[in-house]
Amino acid sequence: MTTELALFPLNQVLFPGGGVPLRVFELRYRRLLDECGRTQPFGLVRIRYGQEVGDAAFPYDIGCAAYVVQRVALADGSLAIEAVGDRRFRILSLRVEADGLTRAAVEWLPPDPWVAIPAHLKAVADSFSECGDRLEDAGSLAWRLAEALPMSLDEQQRLLEECNPDLRLHRVKDWLMRHPDDFAG
Repeated sequence: MTTELALFPLNQVLFPGGGVPLRVFELRYRRLLDECGRTQPFGLVRIRYGQEVGDAAFPYDIGCAAYVVQRVALADGSLAIEAVGDRRFRILSLRVEADGLTRAAVEWLPPDPWVAIPAHLKAVADSFSECGDRLEDAGSLAWRLAEALPMSLDEQQRLLEECNPDLRLHRVKDWLMRHPDDFAG
């Protein structure tokens, strides 16, 4: 089954369950927010070609649906919003409207199968619960770690596209093994 989503292309990756602050000033994205409100999702996608501002950008095929959880009007006329990632989707086709807002026909990717967090990573998962995130599965732990680590956008996009939660967590663990100096104190 396909769904149509208005797209918000950015030079960043949003994972399911993750949050992203956005500052919205372009009219096409203000229209997107007005249409979606807090009840309808929009698609947050990483830009493959193009810029965040100006002409419509060409996105990667896999993105994350997002919902607005907070919206504040700023003195300069822009909006500050906080969006939260929901489920992943694959873009099937794109349509750019006259004002540059891009809409996509998308198919939802299946939810992750539940995979237990390996015993040797339980302490890492527990550390997230101290910040309010209770993580009980390998896929969610991989996404929270990817948000917290200085991974490249390409690495983050590959994790978003990975449908196997065990492999996703393994890729994050491999990244940590390749970058031990990033965490030397």
